[in-house]
Amino acid sequence: MKKHNRTKYTVLGMLTIAPMSGYEITKTIRTSTSFFWSESEGQIYPVLGECLKLGLTTCQEDSLKETQETQETKDTQGTYRSKKIYKITAKGKKELIVWLSEKVQPSLIRNELLLKLFFGNNSDIKENIHHVMNHEKEIRKLIKIYKNLQESLIAEEKGSPHLRYWLITLNYGIKLAKAELNWCQETLVTLDT
Repeated sequence: MKKHNRTKYTVLGMLTIAPMSGYEITKTIRTSTSFFWSESEGQIYPVLGECLKLGLTTCQEDSLKETQETQETKDTQGTYRSKKIYKITAKGKKELIVWLSEKVQPSLIRNELLLKLFFGNNSDIKENIHHVMNHEKEIRKLIKIYKNLQESLIAEEKGSPHLRYWLITLNYGIKLAKAELNWCQETLVTLDT
């Protein structure tokens, strides 16, 4: 199976939501897909340049207004540069659709907690219990974040054709987090015996 640069498809997918600057793409990723698929700013900008060269996007320069984003676009003389807004092209949309229809590549799971527990016989059981309890706290926080995000999406994105799919991925996260919470509770019982 051919390996793809999935950052490219993340960028193209974001541009199907709306035309955006690199900063806006990064910000949107941070508040949406980063819960299950993250991309760094250092990955986004080179891919935007590549997509532009390949004709998968267009770019239009916009003059900036005084916003948080402009703080990051000041040049060394303190003047504002223009903001580049990227838009997906028909060719880019076609390439995204082809990728969306291909078989999903398996993901490699890297979980330091499980790695530490796998070798847990080599440390004090109190340390292992401490790790699981900390993880349980983090999962509880994550579930609250997911629930707030769910309420916010339902209230703010009612008419969006993307909403159904955003809620599907969010529901996956909620169910996975609840299962992980159950696992933490069972593991604490096992370690305590």
